[in-house]
Amino acid sequence: MPRSGGDAAPREYVARGQWPTGRLRKDAPASAVYAQEFVNRLLKALEARGNPSLRSIEREARVSRRTVERVLAGEVLPDFGALARLEQWLEADLWPGQDLREHGRTDHPS
Repeated sequence: MPRSGGDAAPREYVARGQWPTGRLRKDAPASAVYAQEFVNRLLKALEARGNPSLRSIEREARVSRRTVERVLAGEVLPDFGALARLEQWLEADLWPGQDLREHGRTDHPS
């Protein structure tokens, strides 16, 4: 999915450490903050599901392996279709919402 507003790939905003657990730069846009939280939630949900292979995810969730690889690597944000299919398949809320907005960036674990 093309990035809006000229934002770089989410992983480009890591100031210290490695994507997706590293600390983001103070000037990181909301897209990078949300992408980092999404990836961490996705990893947790995949772990709870027994860490399925990319082939299994592609077959069962109907999201391409390449999309999952690129999202996990912080190269792109998922499109709404991929997001919806992953949430349904994993039975998990993956996209950050009100909780991230209410707590703001300063309380974000990154």
